Amino acid sequence: MPIAECRGVVLYSAEDGFLSFTNSPYYGHRHLSSVDLYPRRGVEAARSPIEGTVLEARKLRLMNDYIIVVATGVSETCVKILHVEPEVEVGDHLEPGDVMGRLVWSPFFNFWTDRHMHVEVRSPEDRLRAKGGYALDPKPLIEKSKMIAEAPTSFRVGQVLDSYTLLRASSPVPLFATPLPLEFGGLLFSTEGGLPHYGHGALWSGCKELCESTLELIKRSLSVDFIEGGYIHFVRPEKEAAVNGQEYRGIGLYLGDPHVKLIPRRLGRMGLEVGDEISRDALLSYIL
Repeated sequence: MPIAECRGVVLYSAEDGFLSFTNSPYYGHRHLSSVDLYPRRGVEAARSPIEGTVLEARKLRLMNDYIIVVATGVSETCVKILHVEPEVEVGDHLEPGDVMGRLVWSPFFNFWTDRHMHVEVRSPEDRLRAKGGYALDPKPLIEKSKMIAEAPTSFRVGQVLDSYTLLRASSPVPLFATPLPLEFGGLLFSTEGGLPHYGHGALWSGCKELCESTLELIKRSLSVDFIEGGYIHFVRPEKEAAVNGQEYRGIGLYLGDPHVKLIPRRLGRMGLEVGDEISRDALLSYIL
């Protein structure tokens, strides 16, 4: 399924996975120039997000991580993919959805990070740096997004792990939305990101353009730094907040994931049990 365009290159994601443009502390995720693609939790096979020919596939120097670079056939572009141990070789042709290798646990990850691939569109002559990725246009994803009709009023603990707890919403979550929307001007916006621990997040709307009065309402509540169509990026300083009397590091929200990920201050310090109920207001305190 196409999720973004960039200089004539189209990026794809598996329909049964989830993704994030913003839920990361790294440069590209603060500037809409990279996307993280997640399979269903527990799946390790990494499928190609692009059509092209493998230009490079190797282990990174001095660290337990890998890089795959794919030539796209579009002038002056390639796609850089991190965190996948390759099962492909230079010269192999890839179609979207082809298995490239196995997702690995990267030293770039935090203890609460799920395995995923990091994807950027770049110049072939500048394909390794952390900065320098081309800006992505999420228009294909925005066009497929369904507006949220109703905000969940509560959440229940569905799974408790040492690294995080998964909360499920009391009402259905539309495809490519997130389960914790914010309302402005009578519209509900999906909220994406790792908040407040990564210091920034995004609102998603199925509308290509928003009226000025709605944008003003958003800017009164959030520190907006740029807008790209239906994508509204904001910065958010970290502050303490509690759920059921216990402080947590923050929450993780991903497009296509019906869960809210609740992250402990320290590994193993969850303080919740399966079936516990969490109010929506308690979770919103990490965003507003």
